This record gives sequence, C-alpha cells and structure tokens, in this order.
Amino acid sequence: MDFNPLRYLAIGDSLTVGIGVPFLDPGFVEYYRGLSQQILKKSIFYQKHAMSGATTEDVLIMLHFPIVTEAVNCADIITITAGGDDLINAAKEFLINKNEDSISHAINQSQNNYSKILERIRHLDKQDQYILRLTNLYNPFPDIPIADEAIKAFNSSINRLGLEMNVKVADIYSIFKGNEKALLSKGGVHPNSEGYYQMALALSRLGYSP
Repeated sequence: MDFNPLRYLAIGDSLTVGIGVPFLDPGFVEYYRGLSQQILKKSIFYQKHAMSGATTEDVLIMLHFPIVTEAVNCADIITITAGGDDLINAAKEFLINKNEDSISHAINQSQNNYSKILERIRHLDKQDQYILRLTNLYNPFPDIPIADEAIKAFNSSINRLGLEMNVKVADIYSIFKGNEKALLSKGGVHPNSEGYYQMALALSRLGYSP
C-alpha cells in the first residue's frame, strides 16, 4: 500500500473548473490525475482552486489566499490554466474601440502576471521538489484572423516560461488546431470530454521530472 501519496494542486480559470462537460464529469484535472497515478504508480490527492472567468491577475491574487498558499506549500505537482480570459476581455474591448493596442497590452500584462505567478510559487515552495505545468492557449475562433494572431503572440510568450526550472508548457494549440469540432463542446469555446482528455494527455507527456 502506498503510504506516501503525492499532492496535486490545480489553479486557474474555467478550464481548470472543467466548464464544457456535464457537472461531475471529469475535466482535464481529473484525467491528468488519473494518468499521473498510472504512470507514477502512486496515489495522488488533488485540490482545485479555480474560477470561471479568472484572468492571470485573478490567479495571482488567488496565490495570496492562505488556503492556496498552504496548498502550494504541500504540492508536488501544480498545473495552471490562465490567459484565455485576458484575451477574451481584450477582444471585447477591441470590438468597441477598434484599437489593436488593447490586445497587445493584454498580452504584455498577462505575461507580466505569469512571471509574478511563477515567482510567487517559487517563493512559497521552498523545497524545489515540485513540477509546474502550464498550458498554452488553443484558438476557439479559428475563423477570426486577429484571434489567431493574438493567441500565437500570447503562446510564444508563455512558451518562454518553459525554460524556467521545474516548469514545462503543454502545447494545446497544436492539438486543437483543425480539430475544433471534435474537441470543443457545443458552445464552441470550452473543450468537451475528449478535448479535456487530450489536454491531460499532453500534460502527462511532458513527464514528471525532476
């Protein structure tokens, strides 16, 4: 019997919540935990701190809640999903003011927040005995050229974070590109069960070292 279970903490937005599949159906968090248990042959306890509509700034604020701080301190595996809502909010602003700067501003701002998020986790998890997994963004609006440009720009900035210690970024963008119909739920914005499973698979393929 495994008396030394690992602890997995999932932080983020609606993707971590699991919006897009029926209530109580697994999202990527549950799938990833299951895949990780099989691969590592260890029990894994998991905790979710996520909110629909959460921006990178909201996630940064979350990391200062005592309950989340405590969870980070104990976590062996951490996943973060954030950034989609930053871009969606910027796109809404762009539709009103037609100013493309609102999108590049949102990308810079979210990049800045992400750096602070990683810094905060490093500061809290003093053991260095954890892995941090991020996902880049898929494009739910493949027919809108500006959406694809913005998401590619966001993704190239988030991919750079994968160079940091203990951090790797799963390439969700490539998995969803051209497969939107098969992987997105009816609303067309959030993944369906298969989409979430593919996300979990991409995360587990990043491995578990150190």
